[in-house]
Amino acid sequence: MKLFRSGFILLGLGMLLLGCDRRNPAALSTKPASSRTPTAQPSPEVVADSTATSALAAAPDTGAPLSPQVNDDHTLTLRLQASAAATVTVSGDFGDLAMTKDAQGLWSVTTAPLEPAIYRYSFVVDGVSMADPNNPDVKSVTESLVTVPGTPPMPWELRDVPHGHVTQVLYQSQVFEAQRRYYVYTPPGFEKSTGKLPVLYLLHGYTDNESTWTATGKANLIADNLLAGGKIKPMLIVMPYGQLDSRVPIDRALDPDFQYKYERQILTEIIPSVESTFHAVSDAKHRAIAGLSMGGFQAAVIGLNHPETFSTVAMWSSAFFGDPAVLLGRLAAAPDRLKHSFLYVHVAVGLQDSLLPRSDVIDQFLTSENITHQYTPTPGVHNWLVWRSYLADFLPKFSAVAH
Repeated sequence: MKLFRSGFILLGLGMLLLGCDRRNPAALSTKPASSRTPTAQPSPEVVADSTATSALAAAPDTGAPLSPQVNDDHTLTLRLQASAAATVTVSGDFGDLAMTKDAQGLWSVTTAPLEPAIYRYSFVVDGVSMADPNNPDVKSVTESLVTVPGTPPMPWELRDVPHGHVTQVLYQSQVFEAQRRYYVYTPPGFEKSTGKLPVLYLLHGYTDNESTWTATGKANLIADNLLAGGKIKPMLIVMPYGQLDSRVPIDRALDPDFQYKYERQILTEIIPSVESTFHAVSDAKHRAIAGLSMGGFQAAVIGLNHPETFSTVAMWSSAFFGDPAVLLGRLAAAPDRLKHSFLYVHVAVGLQDSLLPRSDVIDQFLTSENITHQYTPTPGVHNWLVWRSYLADFLPKFSAVAH
């Protein structure tokens, strides 16, 4: 716990989810180059997740406006019926656009052509944000998602391939003395298989929860498509809930006491639970940990400080506030055989992300410790447009390491 307390800096967390207009690209670099004893395993309750991988059914013809409409030229047309509104705009990953109203009170706008991706957007009606009421694919009560397809399809698109399942596991945590939960993606055919599988522990960001990597990040679809394309072999993806509760303010998101308990929860409860319930391989070579933003910080502190537990670590847009010599002190003090035992370490961040300097700090520390890693700043800000791509690139690398 002292490791967290002495080196932690919360200043700057208010920028956690904001982009930035820093545009000086950092050079891409490939730089050269612990698990606690598990406690008693919890008894989990496995619950099917109704949001898993089913295709969206065609909406009935109710007379509601068609929105969103994906056009052949990769533009989007968005519509909202709001006769009484004085102003309506749409704000999304494609920018902010003013909408125009017709004589029937229907507001509409068409974007410029967009690159294939999943875009987040919200309507702003007289200053109040809301999701698109005619779009069932939502991120939250104020945000909707729309997919602009690619040719060939992008890794996160729903395709006619075998699909795995996503289940929610509820259990009583001894660490937190409360009920906690995690999601597990199991690959197609898992129910009939007997072999043990490698595991990726995938951590979410501050405003999200354990369902976001599938609901918004489409992690299960990415894994399904990569499996069908022969780019990865079967694996489990475990997505724990990474906060104390949904009421934690941003200045306490990385509270040292909670993060210490969260680390214990993963190492002494979740990992043993997964390995006993889902027949996962129980060695470091077959375990990876990755996360975005707050989860990127957690992946760094938990994964890098425990090379005996994880062979593969990825930190994306990491909210890494603090002195790495302290926060990663266990790694720095590890014997060389452990310090240099990682098989793949990845640091990635958007070049316009306000947290770019935080990834620079991790890169510099790993370089100073002579730990082989890949640092790949990419065009983009702090959003899902970059994180889905990072996961799609990462899964084949971890699969190659694990197999």
